[in-house]
Amino acid sequence: MKYLQRYILVNLIITLTLSIFSYFVILQHDKDFEQSSIDRSLSIHEQQITNFIDDATSTVQTIATVMEVAPKTEAIQSAINSSRSKDGSYKSISIIDQNGRVIISSNSNLVGRREHSYDFYKQHKDPHQISINFSTEEFNGVDDIYISKFMTYQKQPVVIVAEMNINTLMTSVDAVQRLRSVELTDLNNNVIFTSRKLNEEGVSSSKTLQNVDWRLKITSNRHLELEALKTTAILFLLLTLIVATIQLFNNIYERQKEKLRLIEEINAQKKELIGMLAANTAHEIKNPLTSVRGFVELLELKYDRQGDNPHFAIIKTEIDRITDIVGQFLLLGRPTEENNEPTEVVKVVKDTLNFMKYDFDVHQMRLISSYQEPELYTMMATDQLKQVLINLLQNAKEAIPEGRSGVIEIKVQLQDMIIITISDNGIGMSESTLNQLYEPFFTTKITGTGLGLPVTRNMIELAGGTIEAQSTVDVGTTFIVRLPISQS
Repeated sequence: MKYLQRYILVNLIITLTLSIFSYFVILQHDKDFEQSSIDRSLSIHEQQITNFIDDATSTVQTIATVMEVAPKTEAIQSAINSSRSKDGSYKSISIIDQNGRVIISSNSNLVGRREHSYDFYKQHKDPHQISINFSTEEFNGVDDIYISKFMTYQKQPVVIVAEMNINTLMTSVDAVQRLRSVELTDLNNNVIFTSRKLNEEGVSSSKTLQNVDWRLKITSNRHLELEALKTTAILFLLLTLIVATIQLFNNIYERQKEKLRLIEEINAQKKELIGMLAANTAHEIKNPLTSVRGFVELLELKYDRQGDNPHFAIIKTEIDRITDIVGQFLLLGRPTEENNEPTEVVKVVKDTLNFMKYDFDVHQMRLISSYQEPELYTMMATDQLKQVLINLLQNAKEAIPEGRSGVIEIKVQLQDMIIITISDNGIGMSESTLNQLYEPFFTTKITGTGLGLPVTRNMIELAGGTIEAQSTVDVGTTFIVRLPISQS
């Protein structure tokens, strides 16, 4: 239960930490993206409004030119009507005298009427005699703006006024910015147009228009914090699943590692126990065997001086065989003495091959040897290295079945360690046999003791090396011995 609680706690700490970090990263990314999008929209809509104002100014300038060139009322009326018909955004185009009364207009109903004073149109007059005005008296914001041009007509000061509905343009802008609020003000913060869904807290950006002292502001209506929170919640679930999966695999790995460690420890204890038992048993057997052989020799001298009785030779051979087996028991259990002098590996290999050459020739087996370096040294004792080579070469010889032309190859190479490779073309071994290869008393031979390879591995490992077997059934086996390098 405690383990499960710790497991859940670790999972929560990791996922919460990552989720909080992710929330702020996602929120900042969304804010940056929204800000960039608003800035692009501002540039587009600024150009729209600028064109809107420029077109109206151009229309007013055109009528002013007509009034100067063709001052007759009919020509002026025709020019006004023509400009009005071309652009539906004009509510009216009128000429107003200094008393504020309409004297000529595209809307005949306005002639003679007074809507605004002459001074109203002069509020924002620039050096080019152009003014752009609006009225804030309307209940729902500004509907109309007035682009005005001041000039003299029939020796009287007049103003050409183009009255336009700004809502037509701004409503289309607002419709495009569906998830945002749009606000148009002058520089004194008088509202010209504003969205009904105005949001003061979202990401926003504003820009002052070039040809008129107005400011366009766009504000995001998206709840970025809530959106980031929703995304983070999904990410939290995914992270919880990922972290839980990693923890599960890590737990399996740790348990497997602990299991392998326990198996290794058990095998080490088993090996030590077997070694002690083997050494004690061998010691108890060897002394009586020496006495028995001595008495057999005495009996042979007394009763068979001529050597006619073959039974004495058989008894001595079997006693010698038992002595050899006991000797292997002693090697399994006896600690290896340290070697103070380095051993020349290639020389030992060559001596061992010379020693076994006769046996290989008798069995008509071909022996191939190759040496990468002429002199290689290791700290393994000479007699132990020779014993290892004899065991492995003897196994290679015995693995080759009768009737097959035997080939045994031995190589000595140098990499990061000294590598001795012994290969044969024998019957090979299965995977299950390879897994039990170094267990004491395991053997596939009818007359084998199962001690040769355990003793061999014990001597190699005590010298700081390793041994590895690779085999394919009915193809052959390769033993790879790695020994540490030593200076001569």
